[in-house]
Amino acid sequence: MDVAVKIVNSIRARSLRRRLFRSQLKDNDSEYEDLLLFCHVRWLTRGSSLERFLNLLPESIAFLDTLGEKHEQLEDPVWVKKLAFFTNSMGHYNSLNLQLQGKEKNIIELFSSVNAFKAKLKLFASQLKRQNFKYSPYLEKHIKLTGECNMEMFCSELENFNQEFERRFANFNNLQPIFEFISFPFGEFDNEDI
Repeated sequence: MDVAVKIVNSIRARSLRRRLFRSQLKDNDSEYEDLLLFCHVRWLTRGSSLERFLNLLPESIAFLDTLGEKHEQLEDPVWVKKLAFFTNSMGHYNSLNLQLQGKEKNIIELFSSVNAFKAKLKLFASQLKRQNFKYSPYLEKHIKLTGECNMEMFCSELENFNQEFERRFANFNNLQPIFEFISFPFGEFDNEDI
C-alpha cells in the first residue's frame, strides 16, 4: 500500500508529471484519465485509489520507465498479487462500511451485516483454496498474467481478517440472544440467555 501511495503521490504531486501522465493515458486510449489521490481522511479513497492504480499499473510502469525511475516492487509478481488481493479486500471492506452507514439503521441490521461479512470472509477463503476467483477478480487477473501463486498465503490472511473481526465484535456475540428476542419475540428462548 505504501509503495502504491508513494508512486501515485509522486505522479500527482508535480503538475508537469501529472500532465505528462494524463497525456500518455489519453494517447493510449486508456479507460481512465488520471490516478486517484489517496487521502487518509476519506476512508473510501483507499479502495478506489488502489483499484485505479492496479488498473493503470502497466501505464504507470511505462511512465516511470520514461522518467528513469525504477520501482522493484512493481516488477515483482508476488508483490503485485499481494496488491491485487489487498485491492479486492478493500473493495469488500468498503461495501461493508457502506452497509453500516446511513439513517434509520438499527443495531440488529448492523449486527446482521457484520455477521454476514464474517461468513463472507470464510467463503472467500474456501473459494481461494479451490482456485475459484469469483470474489477476487483483481487477483485472478494478475495470476493469469504472471502465473501461479501460493494461495495459502491469501487464505491465511483472510483467516487473520476473520479472527480480527471476531475479536473486534466479540461484544456483539454476547448480545446475540437479545437481538434474536427483539427480532422474534414469540420464538422459543431460554430466560437465562436473555
